[in-house]
Amino acid sequence: MTTADTASRAPSALRSFARRLDVLATFLVCFPIGWHAVRAAASDWVPIGDDAYFTLRSMDVATEHHPWLGAWSSGSVGVDRSVNNLGPLQLDLLAPFTRIAPSGGTAIAVGLINIAAVVVAAWLLGRIGGRRATLVSMVPIGLLTWTMGSEMLITPRQHQFLLLTYLCFLVAAWAAAAGDRWAMVPAVATASLLTQTHLSYPILVASVGAVAVAGQVAAWWRSDERSRWIRPWTTSAVLAVVLWWQTAYDQLFVWGNFTDVLASPGTGEQPGLRTAASIVGGMLFDPGSYVRRGYADFDPELLDSTVAAAAVILLTIGLAALAMFAFLRRRPAAAAGFAVATAAVGAAVIDASQLPITVFGLTPFNYRWLWPTATFLLIGATVALSRLDTVDRWLDDRRASFGVVGVVGLLTLANVPVSLQVPDVGRYEMDQAGVASLMEQLDDVPLDGPVVIDQTNMYFGHSYGYPTAVVLRARGVDYRFISEMQERRFGADRVADGTETTTLVLWAGADAEERRDDPSTVVWVDVDPPVAVELIEEGTP
Repeated sequence: MTTADTASRAPSALRSFARRLDVLATFLVCFPIGWHAVRAAASDWVPIGDDAYFTLRSMDVATEHHPWLGAWSSGSVGVDRSVNNLGPLQLDLLAPFTRIAPSGGTAIAVGLINIAAVVVAAWLLGRIGGRRATLVSMVPIGLLTWTMGSEMLITPRQHQFLLLTYLCFLVAAWAAAAGDRWAMVPAVATASLLTQTHLSYPILVASVGAVAVAGQVAAWWRSDERSRWIRPWTTSAVLAVVLWWQTAYDQLFVWGNFTDVLASPGTGEQPGLRTAASIVGGMLFDPGSYVRRGYADFDPELLDSTVAAAAVILLTIGLAALAMFAFLRRRPAAAAGFAVATAAVGAAVIDASQLPITVFGLTPFNYRWLWPTATFLLIGATVALSRLDTVDRWLDDRRASFGVVGVVGLLTLANVPVSLQVPDVGRYEMDQAGVASLMEQLDDVPLDGPVVIDQTNMYFGHSYGYPTAVVLRARGVDYRFISEMQERRFGADRVADGTETTTLVLWAGADAEERRDDPSTVVWVDVDPPVAVELIEEGTP
């Protein structure tokens, strides 16, 4: 090969690489997620509190304690019966990993699910608007992952676990509404995970999903080759059956949870449409919401603004008008994007108006879906901006495209250090250390099941109960809880019936201090407040 040949091939290779900057940008967004998942799995990181519940219950998949439903819903407090979230799909996805390594497997599984959501969204964006749409969209998606921070990217509590999945669903709905036949497959998959995992999503998914279905029907009607729609639609239908059969089984043979959810009118107070519009508008139009502390410190109780409420109503009307304008101009992709955005924002207000006001007021975690909603709007705006003639010509210069990748790279670098986007960082770090110590010590305690876990002496909201059960479950030791409420969480076989002879009693604060040197104390956790675990063994009754 001559020097001239080499020289001529170099620009060609550079152009080829530049054409795949969308792949590089997608990789950069995914990198911190994978990094933190591996870091957690390779360290003493453990899921704490409610996060550990999902670890624990996923370990029951395909056993005699198999979960047919999702977690018990705290919304049951405001209705006339106990209800669970609609399905166990989240637990099914975690199970292959938590069965091997409960704590590390949790982080790896959640990280992989989030990476899959980003990759599928990138693929769909490419089908909607080409590689450039994918490239520029990685900026707002990277911003979302940075805003969430490292811990929220690897923990399974539904509120943060579903954020990237919901964003992927919105993009899939956009592609489906624009007439992409195969977009219905990821739309069905993500919609199923969302609606099964948390009851704050059915209204959102149904509203946006209706736009996707309408777009599919319209595209099928206009198509000259309608038979080409049979395969993707059949695949989507079969996938829906596979993902929902467990919910159907429960409805017919176990709790009948689905009709319980439908037949459970709320008896508690709800915020109403004006307050809901204030919350949605207050988040969407506040630049501070898009940075980390705005996410961590979000408090819907403080968002009471007539201006914000009016702004979100005007936004919804404006998006609907733009959808109609794009439709009349025969721009299906733009019309579909605006229609999905209209449905997402409108449904956000309706959904927020239906969320219960608990004894603690409006729970911030229940509104986390606002962040992927905002990110979807930013994606649409970014893609639209990139199609303006001036910007389009600017992006034709590969230096500008590399600049976009550079912005994504900066977000990636900023997201590599550990970040805890929680209201009380110190408390979270102490609980992490305390739970890790408890699990390590308890793993060495000789135990024969069934073992009752007694948490009645602990303070409200403590993080130690479910991790205690994780240790026992990993060792194959049968465990039981005292409260009858746990029946909807774990099944009747996991509720103590009085025949058990071994009990682990958890103590905190001064009560724990009193038992520090007691021979029956098998675990001592030196945190604030201190925690002790007392082993009580009785004779066979």
